[in-house]
Amino acid sequence: MKITITGPRSIGKTTISKLVAKKLGLEYISTDEIGEEVFKKHGGLDKAMKSGIVEESIKKGGYGRITNIYETKDNFVFDLSGGSFSSDKLPEATEKVRNCAKKHSIIVGLLPSENSEESIKLLFEREKERPHFKEMDKKELMEKTIRSFNRFPPLFEKFCNLVIYTKGKTPDKIANEIVKSLAGK
Repeated sequence: MKITITGPRSIGKTTISKLVAKKLGLEYISTDEIGEEVFKKHGGLDKAMKSGIVEESIKKGGYGRITNIYETKDNFVFDLSGGSFSSDKLPEATEKVRNCAKKHSIIVGLLPSENSEESIKLLFEREKERPHFKEMDKKELMEKTIRSFNRFPPLFEKFCNLVIYTKGKTPDKIANEIVKSLAGK
């Protein structure tokens, strides 16, 4: 079984993906961990992103590490970063990743709520607490959160086999909902 879990930043993909992997006895794979390993010599993923090295790498086919996993491995839960699924800066690469994930896995999308305004508010509150956004101007961060969130619902409609709304649920409850929903697939 190949499962992809994705969604906007700060939705809880890593926590949920690890729980689902554990519950199903599958390997956990993370685009963030892959990025940390690949860009270690540049100071890690965050520094490489800020310097533009990640974007250059992706333009040169760096997303191939992700598609290769889908094409060659089995029995995993892939914690696919929101940027890998929805980037508007690198549309060709993200389209290839999305199509590969769709072809080779069951895609689970995570969103806070069915209500967009409520979702944006919840994500913004989480984003404000993230270390790399603490110093960012709050208006700018809200605009970034809105832009990021708004890309997901239409993509989820097209690519996801399952969409889970997380508001008011514990990570364990969300993971159990995913496992139960996937039992028949």
